[in-house]
This record gives sequence, structure tokens and C-alpha cells, in this order.
Amino acid sequence: MTIFEHGYSEEREDQPSKSQRKRDMLALQEIGKRLTALTPEHLERMELPEPLLDAIALYHRLKDKEARRRHMQFIGALMRKTEVEPIQQALADLDQLHVQRTEDFHQLEVWRDALVAGDEQVLAEVVQDLGLEKQKLMLLARGAAQEKAAGKPSKNGRALFRLLRQALEQREE
Repeated sequence: MTIFEHGYSEEREDQPSKSQRKRDMLALQEIGKRLTALTPEHLERMELPEPLLDAIALYHRLKDKEARRRHMQFIGALMRKTEVEPIQQALADLDQLHVQRTEDFHQLEVWRDALVAGDEQVLAEVVQDLGLEKQKLMLLARGAAQEKAAGKPSKNGRALFRLLRQALEQREE
């Protein structure tokens, strides 16, 4: 090892700087924060190490803000000892699933509104794509339109939306 003036050594070149190590640590802490926001069912599916699962469970039991902040640092330290790529991939998959569900929800709203408005083309598309009965859809859509015109709460509109959502979920399975 060659030590130069002012403490510089050739070995330190391949090590990340202190700033980079801190950025990496904060990134791991942020992943830990995202893990604490997940439901226990999602955490179980991710197959996290037991110490990390225990730390996340303890985080939820803490009430004091400062205690939670310190514990989040501990979770970040545990993350440094854990393989992060599978966790990041699982979080990305969850994000993608959330985006897909949001898009599906918006599509269902568009279909429902078009059916209530009496759009025959959408009716034919929904019947063909989702395999629903045309008569049932028309009955619910007509009832929702009447409720909307009368200014009543849309009981039939909600039923129509539920029917469309169930058919879409069955198609995806």
C-alpha cells in the first residue's frame, strides 16, 4: 500500500465515498419505510428474514415519534445485512399491481357510465369481452339511469359496477 501525502492511499479508490455510503444507507432505510407500510399478508408473501419481520412488527407497536425514527434506523441497518434485490423487485411488482388495479377501476367506471348513458357499442363490447348477459346489464343500466334522473342514490349503478368488477376479476383469473 502506497500512502501519499495527506493520507491518500490507492486502496481507498475502490471504496465508495462516505457520502455515497450515506446515500446507500438512506435508500435502504427508505425501502424499510415502504416495508412498514405494507400489510402483514404482503410481508408474508415477500419471504423476508425473520429478524426484519420482527423489527417491522415492533415498529408498529411503537407510539413515540422519536422511538419510531430510531427504530427505522435499526430497520435500515438490518436491510444492509439482507439481500435487497428480491425485496425491491417485490415492491416494484406491488407498485405495478396497484397501477393495474387503478387502471382497471377507471375502465370499469367508464364502462358503467357509458352503459348508464345507453351506449350500445359499449354494451356489445362488455358482453363480448366479459361474457355477461345482455339483458341483466341493460336492466341494471336502465335502473341506474332512472335513479340518476330522479336524483336518488344509485343502487343499480353500484350493482352494475360490482357485476362488471366481478366479471373482470374472473376473466383475469
